[in-house]
Amino acid sequence: MSRKAFTKLQAAFAIAIIICIVVIGVSVWWITKPKPSPLFHLKENAAKINIKVEAEGAVLHYREELFWSDAQFSEILRNENEFESNLTEQFNESLSMYGEHEEHAVNVNVTFNEAEKSTTLTCDIEGAMINSDYFTFRWLLDPLGLDFIVNKFQESEKELFWEGTIKGVPTSIIISFPFPINHCHAHVWRK
Repeated sequence: MSRKAFTKLQAAFAIAIIICIVVIGVSVWWITKPKPSPLFHLKENAAKINIKVEAEGAVLHYREELFWSDAQFSEILRNENEFESNLTEQFNESLSMYGEHEEHAVNVNVTFNEAEKSTTLTCDIEGAMINSDYFTFRWLLDPLGLDFIVNKFQESEKELFWEGTIKGVPTSIIISFPFPINHCHAHVWRK
C-alpha cells in the first residue's frame, strides 16, 4: 500500500472517530440535560386559568392568572425563580411563534398570591395593532386552540368573552376595548 493511500485511510479513520465522539457527546448531553419539572408544563397543570386583555391605544394590557392545587403551589413557591423564568420564557416563545405581526411583550411581571394559590403574569403587548384600531389575536388564540367565531365567543358592544375547558382546565377569557368592536376569527377592529 502506498504512503499516500495509507495517509488517506488514517485521515478517514480519524474523521470517523471524531464523528462518533461528537454523536456520543451530543447524545449524552441530550439524555442528561436538566429537564423542567412536569409542574412547569404550566397551563396543562393549572387548576383554572383566567385571562384578561384590555386595549388602550396601540397597547394590549395582558393579565393571565393561573390557579393551582395546594401541592402544586407549594412546589411553585419552592422554585419561584425557576417558575417565573419558565412562565415568562414560555409566554415569550408562544408570542413569537404564533404572532403574525410584530407582537412582543414589555413590562413582564409575575406575582404569587399565597392566599389564592395563584400566579399572575402581567405585561403589555405591543405590535398587535396591525393598523389603526385593527388588532390581531392569533398570538393568544392559536396556542389555546381557540377561534372567536368557531368557539362562539360571546360579545357585547366593547368585549369578547369565552368560558370553557382547554385540555381539561377551566378557562375564561375577556378581551375589552374602549370602543365598539367587530371581529373575525382572530382579529378585532373598531366598529
